[in-house]
Amino acid sequence: MFGKLFKPRWQHRDAAVRKAAVDTLDPQQQADLLASLAREDTNEEVRASATRRLLDLTALDTLTRDSHSDVVREAASERMMALLAGAVSDGPDLDTRLHLLRHTGNARVLYHVTQNGVDSESRRTALTSLSDADSLCDVALHGHDEALRLAAAQRLESAEHLKRLAKEGRDKRVVRHARDWLRDHQQAEQDRRKREQDGAAVAEALRQHAQRAADGLYQARLQQLEQRWAELAKHASEEHTRTATQALEQAHQRLARQAAEAREQQAREAALGERRAALATLRQLLDDVTEDTWDTQLGALRSAIGTQERRWLAAAEELPVEEGERQHFQQLLEQWRNLIALAEQSQSEDRELLETLSQRWPRKIPAPRTLRQRPVPDPEPAPTRPAAAKAGSSAHQGLVVALRRELQKGNLKHANRLWLKAEAVLEEENDVWLSKQLQRLEERRNELRDWHAFAAQPKKDQLCEQMEALIGGDLDPEEQASAIQALHDEWRELMSSDQDQDQAQWDRFKAASDQAYEPCRAHFRELDGQRAENLRRREQLCRQLADFVAAQDWQRANWQAVWEIRRQAPQEWKSIQPVRFTDARDVQKRFSTLLSAIDQQLEGAWREAEQQRQNMIGEAEALLAQEDLDGATREAQQLQKRWRQAGWLPPGRHRPHQKRFRRIMDDLFGARQARMEQRRTELEEKQSEGLAVLEQVAAALEEPLASQDESALRDQAAALNELDEATLGRPGQRQFRRLRDQIQERLAALPRWRRWQRAVLGVEASPDGEPSEEDQTLTVALEALAGIDSPEHARERRLGWQLEQLPRAMKGANTSPLDEALTLLETRPDGPLDTELARRLQAALQAMQP
Repeated sequence: MFGKLFKPRWQHRDAAVRKAAVDTLDPQQQADLLASLAREDTNEEVRASATRRLLDLTALDTLTRDSHSDVVREAASERMMALLAGAVSDGPDLDTRLHLLRHTGNARVLYHVTQNGVDSESRRTALTSLSDADSLCDVALHGHDEALRLAAAQRLESAEHLKRLAKEGRDKRVVRHARDWLRDHQQAEQDRRKREQDGAAVAEALRQHAQRAADGLYQARLQQLEQRWAELAKHASEEHTRTATQALEQAHQRLARQAAEAREQQAREAALGERRAALATLRQLLDDVTEDTWDTQLGALRSAIGTQERRWLAAAEELPVEEGERQHFQQLLEQWRNLIALAEQSQSEDRELLETLSQRWPRKIPAPRTLRQRPVPDPEPAPTRPAAAKAGSSAHQGLVVALRRELQKGNLKHANRLWLKAEAVLEEENDVWLSKQLQRLEERRNELRDWHAFAAQPKKDQLCEQMEALIGGDLDPEEQASAIQALHDEWRELMSSDQDQDQAQWDRFKAASDQAYEPCRAHFRELDGQRAENLRRREQLCRQLADFVAAQDWQRANWQAVWEIRRQAPQEWKSIQPVRFTDARDVQKRFSTLLSAIDQQLEGAWREAEQQRQNMIGEAEALLAQEDLDGATREAQQLQKRWRQAGWLPPGRHRPHQKRFRRIMDDLFGARQARMEQRRTELEEKQSEGLAVLEQVAAALEEPLASQDESALRDQAAALNELDEATLGRPGQRQFRRLRDQIQERLAALPRWRRWQRAVLGVEASPDGEPSEEDQTLTVALEALAGIDSPEHARERRLGWQLEQLPRAMKGANTSPLDEALTLLETRPDGPLDTELARRLQAALQAMQP
């Protein structure tokens, strides 16, 4: 029962009593009790009151999150803010508060500490952790100090908030920062929209480019668009990115297919060229062989034939061979093998074998010396006549001499021509001598004709058979045409001038030739079609190039792209082969004219760009000669921007100007850097000297005012005035202004202090005496002026004096209490002074010590 009578007041049934008891609990000694009451008391006002007394941030955080009472949560939040702001005397120390501020994400707490923190460090730390834009804007407008407001403004990235700062900000630096940010943001937004528009245009250009047919300018234009897209891709929308990506993939696939087809075509052409070259080499070796070849170069010839055979077979593995070409190669190779075998056997000394080999050796091909045919015996020479008689016998003696020479050489073809000419002369003239000479030479001619018929007849039959064998063959049309031409060349070698004799075989040979050439006609018609198509493609390329030239705004042309197209166009032109030269003359002239037009524009633009660079190099050299390096470098920075914006030049023409300009810029900025280093060194020296003076003055001012005189203070003021305040740095400038103000204050206070000191000394020097009415009134007056208590017995006198002074105070007299007290003491005549009154006067003066 006694326990119930004497239980603690915080357990009282009345909530108001419990609440009052909570306010008396010690937050440190009774922290657990306060925490229990904050959690478990039945009345939310008591819980809130206990919460407002807590020092445990963990317990407060738990109440903020878990309490069901809005009042308790609000009290816990306010208590946490007060603790973290350092407003509670028994709260956590600074390091703990800073640690908690760095790791909390409670925007309300951070904002409160930023605005109400008792120290600048906690305010800055809270601001660093604060991320809510509205709170940051409010701090930038109404923060504790300018530095905090500027730091908050620099954290903002919202145009809406920065516009508000630009209108409502009270600090120039904050307003300037907001305006600068808005200007930069507006420019960045314009640049972003421009890049988005450019990205959309490039994506659409890529889509259209991917759908067009690949030509010689396709890859160059694709590279240009791809390079431009790479610059804009990160700013493009998803739709444009998807469009550009698909277009690039499609275009690259087309180029890859085109490149693969080109490689396959090159491989086929290379294999076909190798086979044709092998065949041509075998035929050329037949044409170049001589008698000495068989005697001195038989081994080299055998090696050359083997090489060509391997060459043809290797090419045949790369590209399928038609049967006709294979047979032709095998025939030619077999012919060579037979010749080499016969040549090897010709080294024998067996006459019968040599005779047999001589008969088997082909007549058209020079034989080894051991198998050479015996020459046909020359006709007996006609009886000579005296020179005078020959000279006068006929005017056609030269014709007869030439005819006789050709007959002796066995050259029937030329001899027949001369014979026909002589017969024509006889038809027109009755030259008896010429007629007799022809009769004498006729036997030799007939003999040669018999030999020719005997030797050429089988060969012509063989040529006819070879020509007839080409009919319906499987040779490539070009090889078929080459084979037909080769047979015609051999036929011409066997022809005589006697057309009647050759006519029958010629008719057979010509008929077979026409029939064998028939498949070639279709091929060459197709080849003519290819030439026409290539001519059309070249005309199309010219039209594209002409459209490109016509569509260009040469005042704002992309010269790099123009140069790339100018470089690619001739390569594409050369790749369009074959074309008939006579048909391509006009389009070739047009193409050359277009290239010249582009070259003229390029050269003009390049000369202008070079002139711009030359002018800027001249300006840079002039800047290098200026004395004002700071101004020169500012102008140089603008000059660098202009340099980057100068007209485009190809690398070869740009590089020399770039090297020269860069060297000048390096020299200029190097000189400025050297000057800045020199100035920095001088500034540091001046700063060190100035700080030393400040330390000396500060040490002197730490002395009490009693130990200083006016001359020393003025010397210290003069020492400060000799300093350059701008060289001291911000801390030094603040100390400089503080010391200067202290000196002025001491100089102003020194006369008053001296009066006070004289008054103190005067009171101390007064001899002991009886207390007079004037001295008692003077004493209570000084006590009233000093604001100290007077003894009980003197209070009535003090009140009377104060009442006497009331009218003067109501008139607005603004004399300081010390000055008034000193004036009262100075008006007292020298004389004895009661010891108690002297003591009280000394106490009053000490209370008013300046």
